[in-house]
Amino acid sequence: MKFNCILILAVLAALGAKAAPANEGSLLILNVHIVTANAEVSKQSVNVLIEHERIRAITNNEVGTQKFNAEQVIDGKGQFLIPGLIDTHVHLRDVPGLTISENERAQSKIYQEAAAQIPRSYLYSGFTTLLDLANTREFIDKWNSQALAPHAYFCTPLMIPQGYPAIFLPKEIQDSPDVTRHYLHDNHSHTGATIVDSDENSPTKLVNAAKKDSARCIKVFYEKGFGANRNLPVPSESIVREVVAAAHKQKLPVFLHGNSQESYEFALNTGVDMLVHGLWNADAKTTNAELTQIAKRLIKAKIAVQPTVQVIYGEQELFNPNFFLQPDVKHAMPASLINWYQSDAGQWMKHEIGGYFKGGASLSAEQQYQQVKAAYQPMLERVNTMTRQLNTQKSLLVFGSDTPSGPIYTQFPGLNGRKEMDHWLEMHISLTDLFKALTIGNAQRMGLSDEIGSIAKNKVADLLLLSKNPLEDVTAYDSISWVMIRGKLIEREKLSAANN
Repeated sequence: MKFNCILILAVLAALGAKAAPANEGSLLILNVHIVTANAEVSKQSVNVLIEHERIRAITNNEVGTQKFNAEQVIDGKGQFLIPGLIDTHVHLRDVPGLTISENERAQSKIYQEAAAQIPRSYLYSGFTTLLDLANTREFIDKWNSQALAPHAYFCTPLMIPQGYPAIFLPKEIQDSPDVTRHYLHDNHSHTGATIVDSDENSPTKLVNAAKKDSARCIKVFYEKGFGANRNLPVPSESIVREVVAAAHKQKLPVFLHGNSQESYEFALNTGVDMLVHGLWNADAKTTNAELTQIAKRLIKAKIAVQPTVQVIYGEQELFNPNFFLQPDVKHAMPASLINWYQSDAGQWMKHEIGGYFKGGASLSAEQQYQQVKAAYQPMLERVNTMTRQLNTQKSLLVFGSDTPSGPIYTQFPGLNGRKEMDHWLEMHISLTDLFKALTIGNAQRMGLSDEIGSIAKNKVADLLLLSKNPLEDVTAYDSISWVMIRGKLIEREKLSAANN
């Protein structure tokens, strides 16, 4: 009897020594190759332990796995572990192509289904971190409270009264406190001076308020308008230089909305940190040599650029008769919204843009599509020329998709960023440079490289498991099997709109 008691105690002791209880929510990924911040694949497979939303250990197989104990274990043999992707140009308030009031949103089943799918669609395409370039702390906190969503950050927008983008808002919203608190008093111009407070709406006060709200950046606008709204007021160079000085004092970068040659000159004269669109619009007589010279001046001034070329392609795709036949579309948005897009009401933006093209009514759908593509080709060629030059200074080329760029249904969350990747390759940017821009480059641009953007001990476990190497083939970004957001493991297919 005494022997049996000793034997039982010995067995219990051995079992207790084998492994400590697993931490709740812990995850162990075995036998996986990681892609490093330098865009190199680990020569040996490794084991990655995730606990409490962070990477806690990375060991190679020679060390073994006995000391690891996790609630979930997955075998990553033959697969590639990469950081979650980062899109630094999104607009999370909007459902692409569906412009309805706040009251209508609450009553619209189509809107509610789409709003629920949007965070899933970003994750489906591998985007685990987003930067909204014009939003508020209140909205972003609400977004981040969702159980399943990429983590979002935001820029505080500073706008000129009656200028872009305020002029596109309903009049009652333009004058509401939620908007007027973002109006910039330009004491170098009389534009809008009567409806904003010269002190409360000064650069220093506005920037300090943005910093207090935990904004990651300040956004200003140089846009003289389009469509029915043209010749809009723009800020003076002097006031934007004051904004830049105030922002830099608070260690906040300043991003400029601008897509014209004139706005690029404005950026060079004001010292902003980044242009958040490619140079689409210029005088027809502007030569490639002149565009190259502008790119060289940007490099010298260390002003970064987001090409956002998918914005142009997205507008073209409104006229693509086969757009909704593309297999990726069904994963991005609910069927109810996709069906609505194809109704006469859902095609309103296509009709509006189509009105600028002569003879469109007499053309077949395919002929009109080709007509639109021809009209946009000069814009794409300008962006191509500029981007190739800027890529000589790789840190100044920043990945952002501008999703959605406006009321355009062809710019779906996640999928829009995936298409932007393809266009970067078409502009002769390498897979290595694309990978860095999508991960560590954007993390550094946001001041978050200690938290995200690469795979390292103690970093946040926002990760993707791919069956293909993203440094060899861009379709690797379509081969995601698992998405990890703050260490939570999600099967990719369960994020598809087709499965929700």
